Amino acid sequence: MPVFERGAPDRITWLAIAVLAQGAFSGLVLLTRLIPPRICHQPGTVLVILVVSGAVRGLVINGLASGLNPAGFGMHPVYQILTSALMSTVWMGSIGYLIQANKDYRATFETLFWQAVAVQRALVTVPDARRSDIVDEVANARTAVLQELDSIDVSRDLGRQLHEAAEMLHDAVDQQIRPLSHELFAEKKVEPPPTRFGGLLFDAISNWDPPLRITVVLLAALIGIGSTRSAGLVIGVEVAAISALSALVVLLIRVRLIRSYPSWRPWVSPLAVIALPIAAGLSLELIGNQILGIRPDPNGAMVVAIAIPISVVFITALFGVQAERNLIIASLQLRIDIGQVYAVAAMQVNAELDAQLGTYLHHRVQSELTAIALQLEQASLQFDDASALQVINSARDRLSRTLRDDVNSEVSEGRARLAQIVEVWAGIAAIELFLPSGDFGTATQWKSTALIADEAVGNSVRSGGAHEISVQVAVEESSLVLIVTDNGIGVSPSAKGGLGSAWLDINAPGRWSRESTSAGTKLTVEIIDQLG
Repeated sequence: MPVFERGAPDRITWLAIAVLAQGAFSGLVLLTRLIPPRICHQPGTVLVILVVSGAVRGLVINGLASGLNPAGFGMHPVYQILTSALMSTVWMGSIGYLIQANKDYRATFETLFWQAVAVQRALVTVPDARRSDIVDEVANARTAVLQELDSIDVSRDLGRQLHEAAEMLHDAVDQQIRPLSHELFAEKKVEPPPTRFGGLLFDAISNWDPPLRITVVLLAALIGIGSTRSAGLVIGVEVAAISALSALVVLLIRVRLIRSYPSWRPWVSPLAVIALPIAAGLSLELIGNQILGIRPDPNGAMVVAIAIPISVVFITALFGVQAERNLIIASLQLRIDIGQVYAVAAMQVNAELDAQLGTYLHHRVQSELTAIALQLEQASLQFDDASALQVINSARDRLSRTLRDDVNSEVSEGRARLAQIVEVWAGIAAIELFLPSGDFGTATQWKSTALIADEAVGNSVRSGGAHEISVQVAVEESSLVLIVTDNGIGVSPSAKGGLGSAWLDINAPGRWSRESTSAGTKLTVEIIDQLG
């Protein structure tokens, strides 16, 4: 499209030519998807793509315009191709820079935000009222069963009374503890407030600091080339001088205001970007048209006005990248709201504490109460009062322990917890434990091993009816391999509800298998160090 009127096709024809030419340019750029990403992302490759595509765009414009009006469009093809390549590279490079800069600012902001959250976590004080209510609710369920055991009259039907106590425990597990543990253990994804990303590009422009001399010289060259291409050398130089002068005035006013009123900087720079095209348009009209008598094409004048701020941003990107980045990072740090940082840190801490309590309820309280219930059921089927009383006394002792103190105490993990699993299910199932000698695996791996073994043993007893279980931990390179075998009735590997499959998919995705064998069921899980 010509910047200033000179004998050439009419505007509608130019619009059609521009659309076709831009289509050719865009098509060539899209073909870069066929280039391997590693090559395509190199700056040199991107520059070559833009230059070649811009040259093709110029060739299309020259061919179509010359074919439609050879007399009115007599520009040399080489000149047309070179200027189109240059202008296309500047325009697309500027747009690409702004898009990539905004992505970088988003990523930088997230990094700074989470760094601030990590520091703020140490200052978080979390009221545990909700967790206290949950502990009280579970403790009340245990107390109710304990009272039921205390009220047992050995002179009456002891078997029926033991069965009723066992049913109370099963109900407490199914209706209270299991739903609570699942709710608490559910993954809670904490994210920074999305509204904070809205002003990142504004921050970039606020800290924008273009080099004046380089900007004016290159801007005059770019506008001059475009104007000379369509209006001749004399008018081209005049338009370039007017455009560069208007940009220089705006930039000098910006510098003066920032030096006089530093606190105005966040608003002065964005206003300067807005003022650049307005100043260019007014200058071309008042100086070019009214004083010098240049008759501008409205569409061409608009192109020049828009090209000025884009070109200035591009020039700034080329000559001040690191300085701009440092200023923007400083601005992003100031933009972080400490109140929101504290809120996100508190959400993180709450989510972690909920998950810890959910894990404790599921892997300690639920297993223990289920084991007690099964022991009471077994005792209810026996006719040995002495053995039944021994089970009752053991259940009383375990249920009378203060749950709140137990929750807040140091929870055994790893090898110690594996040994506790054997004790929890004593009298219900004979559990053999085989651990490797030596110091193998990390604390994280052993913690995961204990949690998975706890889940597997509980499912073997409850769902499979197993009474003989083997828990073996082997070492393979940097991984621990947990193998749990039992003599239960067998469990379908595709089963979901209540059999830990969904839980294993979360904690050991793609690293576990369950199979039915002639002897029962075999579960194999590879435990890796997820922090390594």
